[in-house]
Amino acid sequence: MTRNQDIGKKSEEYVANYLELRGSKILARNYSVHNVGEIDIICEYKNRILVIEVKSRDSRERYGTPEEAVTRSKQQKIMRTTLQYCKENHIDLEHVSYFVAGVIHDVSGNIIDVQFTPFF
Repeated sequence: MTRNQDIGKKSEEYVANYLELRGSKILARNYSVHNVGEIDIICEYKNRILVIEVKSRDSRERYGTPEEAVTRSKQQKIMRTTLQYCKENHIDLEHVSYFVAGVIHDVSGNIIDVQFTPFF
């Protein structure tokens, strides 16, 4: 596993734990639909389904913010993947909210901050 993959996995784990500690129920991790897309975390919180795309960046911001990494194209793939998840699980799309969990870490990979930014 590369350093970036390791940091990405650590960031996803951190966000999932963060959500659970605040009362969310994790429904799926790394849910994917072949030739469509993948969703990092799907959870339920206060009768809402939260679709979370986790993006991490180091504090030097050399490649922009985590939120900027979730392009319109990526958002559309997430939406199409969500449609399939909702069909399979009989969930009304009215109950779905989408977020980027932007994880900031230092150059050593230690997590400094997490921000949740809605999209769609």
